[in-house]
Amino acid sequence: MTAPEPFKMLCSYAYFRVKRMDEFLGSLPGGEASMLFGDSGAHSARTLGIHLTLEDYAAWCRRWDDQLTVYSNLDVIGAPEATYRNQKRLEAMGLQPLPVFHTGEPWYWLERYLDEGYTYIALGKLLGNPVKVVTPWLVKAFRLAEGRAVFHGFGMTVWELLKTFPFYSVDSSTWGRGFRWGTIRLFDRGRWVLVRLRDRAAVLRHRDLIRKHGYDPVILAHHDTYDRAAMGGLCAVAYHRAEAWLRARHHPVGVPSGVHNPFRCDPAGVPAGLHLYLADATTHWLLRAATGVHRYDHPPTTRE
Repeated sequence: MTAPEPFKMLCSYAYFRVKRMDEFLGSLPGGEASMLFGDSGAHSARTLGIHLTLEDYAAWCRRWDDQLTVYSNLDVIGAPEATYRNQKRLEAMGLQPLPVFHTGEPWYWLERYLDEGYTYIALGKLLGNPVKVVTPWLVKAFRLAEGRAVFHGFGMTVWELLKTFPFYSVDSSTWGRGFRWGTIRLFDRGRWVLVRLRDRAAVLRHRDLIRKHGYDPVILAHHDTYDRAAMGGLCAVAYHRAEAWLRARHHPVGVPSGVHNPFRCDPAGVPAGLHLYLADATTHWLLRAATGVHRYDHPPTTRE
């Protein structure tokens, strides 16, 4: 029997710059084993009016190096030369961030990263593009990188694309949004099932699937028994199950060896993908997610 996958989360500097990441990880069940992806959150910083500097981001990555599994470059959307300069400046500071390549940028930049020996590259600006547009773009990216590098897909949760392309890792910031509008997505053998909350008939139809996620259907069925706090855990378990299904579909995806190693150890010792990181701006929803996944992987009683 294989060991359970660690809980995986993406934390943006824009939201977590003043948090003590060691204390936060220590508060999670099985926290020390968690995988933590660090992201600059440059877009969020602009939205929030936060002045983000390369030096401050570098200091954050350096301070929490023991907690961060991996972290990405401070990218500049629409300015690949500036993104490349940031990559080299961070490396000059002793850091090893993931380079970032965006849709709409010249292919020269992805080819340059590949030629320079980067074996784990983040793909950005995937959201907002129609599937029929991003699909041929991904086909070319994966063809260029075949045998040389693996990809992280920022915000990549389009199910048809995840089934098609063997990403090493992706992240989702929408994993826990559905229940806030009265529905929840559960995962069942390769497909997503939408369940209306506080709808006893709908919950009854899907009671067995809810139990397979490790939860009592009663907490979803009625206003009097509804447990909002538990929904974060249930949503996380659904993505945890989807991650396992995708990993089995594409088989383990490993990071090739190369000149630029973003990990503190030999890539051969890093768990094979797919890795699906859950992103959120707050610690309490990530705590609920981690609690749900830990409970699912370590049930108090054996589920059928």
